[in-house]
Amino acid sequence: MEPIKIEDNEVKKAIQSGHPYIQVDAKKYLLMEVEEVNYYSSYVVTDPYEVERLRAALDEVNPILTEEEINKMLGIDS
Repeated sequence: MEPIKIEDNEVKKAIQSGHPYIQVDAKKYLLMEVEEVNYYSSYVVTDPYEVERLRAALDEVNPILTEEEINKMLGIDS
């Protein structure tokens, strides 16, 4: 998984604004800081506040996911 490097200062400012998401046209993208990205396409989120925000976003957007599936996406052993 390759990260996208942002060079545009206006985009950097929007990302660093502290808002939980950005909107591009009709799509909204959740912003979260991750400490580590493994190469199995899952994120390791260790900050309890970020876990809570991500869990809330997943529940809202993907109500069909099971608790086990959400935990797997968060890298949490159930």
